Parts: sequence; structure tokens; C-alpha cells
Amino acid sequence: MDKEARIYSTENGAVFLKSSTKNDIIKLLMEGDKTSSDIQEKLNRAKSTVSVHLSDLKEIGLVKERVDPDDSRKKIFSLESKLLGSSDAPYTKQYKEILGNLKHANGDRYLFLKTMFHLIRYGLVSLGLDVHPALKEIGRDAGMGLAAEFHSDDLEGLLKEIGEFWESNGLGAVDVEGTKDIVVHGCFDCGGMPDVGQELCSLDEGLLEGIIQERLGITVNVKEKECSGTGEDHCRFEVSVR
Repeated sequence: MDKEARIYSTENGAVFLKSSTKNDIIKLLMEGDKTSSDIQEKLNRAKSTVSVHLSDLKEIGLVKERVDPDDSRKKIFSLESKLLGSSDAPYTKQYKEILGNLKHANGDRYLFLKTMFHLIRYGLVSLGLDVHPALKEIGRDAGMGLAAEFHSDDLEGLLKEIGEFWESNGLGAVDVEGTKDIVVHGCFDCGGMPDVGQELCSLDEGLLEGIIQERLGITVNVKEKECSGTGEDHCRFEVSVR
């Protein structure tokens, strides 16, 4: 079982959840709506245990229930919250390295702002908070807001426009490979970051998803496959249409 604590956004604010069973239930509901029997079967837990956890999750506003239209004796549960972040191993060493870079950025406005962005973001990570889910959600909202600035009506053309947008706004130099891969050199989000063993550009993932989905009306998943955070000298994003 995954025992890390997670933070969720609800109508009434953030909820901090440490229960591994409750987090496992929410992960199942992220896949789609389910009955209590579905959840019980997937988790291999007693009916009474699942019932208690679902009741708790409803009470704190993380899930909601409705009657199954095909069988009034059953209830269907759905997610009523969004994952904001989770506890993680602190990157104290990497944070100190970024902090040391700040003095070298003095006098270069772009580099200073970029370093401050990294400092704030990874300062939170150094405290043990994985903020990637929240950053991706924020990026997706920003992308949806920016979508009106683009004009292409097909994915290939839109990705080329996005490449031009990235470069003109200092987010990196982009190579688009067909409709599936985007390669970014000099990425604003992670450029100059130390190798921490994981991809870092969740904000960019969200931006790309938001622009594409809002402009073309299709659902896509953008996943970073290569990154400065994994020791590469570039970022590679894979775009898949759902």
C-alpha cells in the first residue's frame, strides 16, 4: 500500500489525508466512477471497512454519491476533489544548490527571475511537499486561458504555433516531431536544475494540455519523458490523444 500523505482541493479548502486506504479509494475514483462493490473488489477489503472510509470521504467533501439509475439498491461514487500534492523525500541538497546560484544571477533580470522561480518551487519540495500535481493543474488552467491566442485547427499546426510561442516568451527552443513529441532545449521550468532522478516540468505539461484541449476540443495527455531532472540536456514531452 502507498502510505504517503496527500493534499486534495475541495469546495471548502484543502484536505490533508494520510490514510492509505482512503488514498487508494481516491486513486480508483480518478479512473472513473465506481460502486462500493467495485471498490471493495479492487482493494480486497471488507464491505464494512470500505463503507466506513467512503462515509468519511463524503463527510470531508472528497467524494460524492448518487443512486445507480439501473439499480436503486446500489450507489455510485465519484470524485469531488483534485490532487494538489503529496509528501515526498525532501531535496535539501538540490535546494541549497539553487540557493547558491541566486547570487550569480544578479544583474540578469531573466536569469534572476528564473532562479527565483526555481527557488520557490523547490523550496517547497525541500520541505517534503511534492507540488507537481498542483503545478500541472495551474498550468492547464493557464493554457486554457491562452488558447485564444492560437489559430490552428489541427494538432500538427497547433504544435508548431506552440513552439513559436514557447520561444518568443523565453520558455525554451522547441523542436516538434510530428504530432507526438515536443523537444525543448533551454527549458525555463527545469533548465540548470540538478539531476534529481525524476521529471520536473509538470507546469509545462499542464500548459500544453490546456492549450490543445481548449483550442481543438480534444482530450490529450501530455507526459514528460526526458528532463534536466533526469540528467538530460533537454526536455521531451509525449502528446497522446485520449
